[in-house]
Amino acid sequence: MPAVAADSVASVATTTTTTNTAADLPSSLEEFGLSKYEAHAYLTMLGRGSLAASDLAYYANLPRTKVYQTVKKLEKKRLAVVSKQKPLICSAIPPEEAFGEIVGLHERRVKNMKRIVERLQKLSDEGQRPKGSEERRYFILDADSALPKVGSLLAGARSSIAATLDAWGLRLASQCKPHLVKAVTSGARIRFIIDPRCVGSESLSFLPDGIELRMATADAIIQSNLIMVDAAHMVSIDPSNGKAALFAALDAYGTLQAKVFEEAWARAAELKQVLEAQPAVASKALELARAVDNGLASHMLEYAVNNEDPSSSDLLDVIEKKYGLKLAGMGAGDLLDLVDSALKISCQGVGGSVRHDRGNNIISLRADGGRHVLPWAVVVASYFRRAGNEPRIMMQSRSSPQLAHVRLARPIA
Repeated sequence: MPAVAADSVASVATTTTTTNTAADLPSSLEEFGLSKYEAHAYLTMLGRGSLAASDLAYYANLPRTKVYQTVKKLEKKRLAVVSKQKPLICSAIPPEEAFGEIVGLHERRVKNMKRIVERLQKLSDEGQRPKGSEERRYFILDADSALPKVGSLLAGARSSIAATLDAWGLRLASQCKPHLVKAVTSGARIRFIIDPRCVGSESLSFLPDGIELRMATADAIIQSNLIMVDAAHMVSIDPSNGKAALFAALDAYGTLQAKVFEEAWARAAELKQVLEAQPAVASKALELARAVDNGLASHMLEYAVNNEDPSSSDLLDVIEKKYGLKLAGMGAGDLLDLVDSALKISCQGVGGSVRHDRGNNIISLRADGGRHVLPWAVVVASYFRRAGNEPRIMMQSRSSPQLAHVRLARPIA
């Protein structure tokens, strides 16, 4: 019994749903422009097939006086076919055929309306854009496409190439050597500012002659690679994944980057003295320059406060333990060459030098560019004190550039 009752309920529910759906159809057809009579007549013909006018009036519940006028309107709307002979036989045209044209018309209208809305939105967006502004575009290149594109831009350079490069960017530039050679041959001025951590990199040796190289200051670590070609193209390369952003024109952003480059170039250190040294020596010289500029000055101040000689030989132990630079085991000539290179790096290539007067047993150190020469003199004095050759530091007061002399007790062996 419960099963029968459940089946009955399901049957009633299905019948109710079907009835409700059928009841909605006449009103739904009104959206296609059919009147109430036309909708009932069309649905009746679909459900019962071809009917005489009188039968159609009966089954569709239409007034007899309205049935003829109704089927003629359906015929005019291409929804029905009416025979020419009496008794009149009315037949419905299949829905897909009857309403296909109407649906297509509405779809075209909707598309047109969407296009109109898009144009209106564009007009609205332009109205919201700041006056005098213009839209610029850039292209994203994957890692595989970046190298050939950069090479093509470099080879096509006619006036200038300016770039800031970290280790990854320097390696990419070295892979573009043939393109750089072509740019140099075309007369383009090529300037690279490299990250200080690139000193000693083998990639430097693969760069062609004719490129001006400078090293960024220690406080200007390069975080991304930027290449500007002929003030017309700019490429920004992410070293973490090799992807690049290509700007087809230098707009306000590019002009700002060009200005930043020129300011960085003016502050950057010449790399001539570094390139002339062996990679291992150049790298060690850079580390020594950092140690002296960043930490040893405060260490010397601590000695001065405690009334101790800051040039004592244990300064070499501090340099070795704190910075990993072993100077005590070097030969005197190698040590002076190392200090000379490091001092040049510290002074950004201008005015830094170490000279040895063998006849008078005097080592002269010169520092320009606002750098203090005393810390360097202390490093040299500490080395020779450890070697048993007692030094004496003499400062040339109020000199510009700064000068210091280290007089040794005996000649260097």
